[in-house]
Amino acid sequence: MRDCRSPKVRKIVALRGQAARHRARYQGALERVAPIHHRAARLDEEARVLKGTLTDCELRELRRA
Repeated sequence: MRDCRSPKVRKIVALRGQAARHRARYQGALERVAPIHHRAARLDEEARVLKGTLTDCELRELRRA
């Protein structure tokens, strides 16, 4: 059977399909990156806690690093 859709409608349908595929790829990438992001946040927090225990001399050394 012959497709009766206008070129504009076919273009819209194609663009929506592309957008859906891109969203799916984006969600998949977020799922892979999330654990890495959480690990980085934990490491930042560990560094902040450790920084709070530094002496004045160690703080100056850290600023120079």
